[in-house]
Amino acid sequence: IKRLFDMDYKRMIETVNKVHERSGKNKIVIFFDMIICSIKYQAGYMDYYVFNFENLSSKIRKTFITRGVNNSYIKTMNNREYYHLFDNKVEFNKLFKKFLKRDYLDLEHSTYDEFIEFTSKHKLFMAKPTNMQCGKGIEKIEIKKQNLKNLYNKLIKNKQYLLEEYVKQSDEMNKLFPNSVNTLRIVSAYKNNKTTILFRAIRIGNGKNVVDNFNHGGMYSVINDKGIITKPAIDKEGNIYEVHPITKAKIVGFEIPYFKEAIKMVKEASKVVKEVGLVGFDIAITNDGPVMIEGNQLPGYDIYQSKIHLNDDGTGMKPLFDEVIYNKKVN
Repeated sequence: IKRLFDMDYKRMIETVNKVHERSGKNKIVIFFDMIICSIKYQAGYMDYYVFNFENLSSKIRKTFITRGVNNSYIKTMNNREYYHLFDNKVEFNKLFKKFLKRDYLDLEHSTYDEFIEFTSKHKLFMAKPTNMQCGKGIEKIEIKKQNLKNLYNKLIKNKQYLLEEYVKQSDEMNKLFPNSVNTLRIVSAYKNNKTTILFRAIRIGNGKNVVDNFNHGGMYSVINDKGIITKPAIDKEGNIYEVHPITKAKIVGFEIPYFKEAIKMVKEASKVVKEVGLVGFDIAITNDGPVMIEGNQLPGYDIYQSKIHLNDDGTGMKPLFDEVIYNKKVN
């Protein structure tokens, strides 16, 4: 009921119109069906749109992880008092340093001389805000003939306090796309002293952006438990790619190097903050093995169930998550 009162009905009507345009179904029918789905499946109107609910039976709909369902998972598995360990990237780096396998500098609590020392060692590095999400504010910086004092002042002004040695991804991963680090998103659930891998995906860059994030023009696809990409990639606009549009690399069938080692890393990292049991870890692959980029205590649920990445029977991921998180099976 609270969700119904909190809805942005202007945007909801816009979404109703979009569903009508693609399905031809009556707008009033769609509107009230959205209301029913909000109550019955805890689905927002964007869930309805993204998951094509207008074409799904109630039996299939109830297998989807919706916004409300995902919030319940987070509430069950993750203690908010420990969120800062993931939200603040400097705190995260300190806590998960053994998995990072790279140098970094906390500019907010360092001197200018320490900045000079860092840049003398790392002519290429990433500058990041300490608390932004979705790749916002991340910049790749190459030291050439830059005025270091001006650069230092600029980073301070922009609050890009975290400087990290640039991750050089493996030659094999470069074949997919070399202009950004293509990362794995591995979602783990730590419960009762056991880690279960719930979801595996790869995010691939697609353009000039230095991040591979889905919200910055990137694409993603799913990976099986052997480390092989099993489906075409999809971007935020719904474009589907059998091959990469720039590199022409074949996406389906691509085998991720060091995948077993990446899974092992995530399982070990999942035990570091036991109070936060459901985490989406981002892993990069170098020529020497996996390295951790970051962890997300609020892993996005939308990428679990895109239209081309569903189970073979068209069902969503909720039964698997329910079984692990609540120790129950959905009929």
